[in-house]
Amino acid sequence: MTPDDDVLRSADALLRYAAAADATQARDLLAQLPAARLLEVVVSQAELAVDSERPRTAGIDVVAELGRAAIEELGLPQDVQQDLTEDLDLGPAVTGWELVTVPPEDLTATTLALPVRPWHLLLVAFVDEPAGDGRQLRRVVAAAADGRLVATRLRLGERLDEDHDLLGAHVSADPADLGPDATLATALLAALEASVHDLG
Repeated sequence: MTPDDDVLRSADALLRYAAAADATQARDLLAQLPAARLLEVVVSQAELAVDSERPRTAGIDVVAELGRAAIEELGLPQDVQQDLTEDLDLGPAVTGWELVTVPPEDLTATTLALPVRPWHLLLVAFVDEPAGDGRQLRRVVAAAADGRLVATRLRLGERLDEDHDLLGAHVSADPADLGPDATLATALLAALEASVHDLG
């Protein structure tokens, strides 16, 4: 994609072009993640969402390509991407971090004002609930910039270093397949889509 003369005539048009290019690159990167790998990325981020020093009962995290995140979030030079090569078996290298922490009842409403950027690949929302056996159940709902949606449940170990049990999962482009998680998944996807237009 190359900007034409019209794109270069105004800052707003240039921003729209850059946002569209970032969104296209995000979709291209996600195309390298089959459903099983996408689910693995979502589960990994959900497992890392809470630490012992600052518990979070609900929140939304973001996942992005590692090189871009290093530049945008850590301020590293742009040539750092050359050193962050992808694993041919796992696809592009990605990383995730906390976007917002909210009360559980505010999780869906928070999606209306998320600081999402067009180069973000995934939004991963979670909320913890008692599992009834003394452990915690983590409800996880995610949306990818290519339109795929993920819903899963994790039964957490009593300690953070324990293995977590995966209690079923759905990966689909149809929100209806996610049942009660459809509303949150759709809201997350809308936040990703809005990020492209908001910069324009």
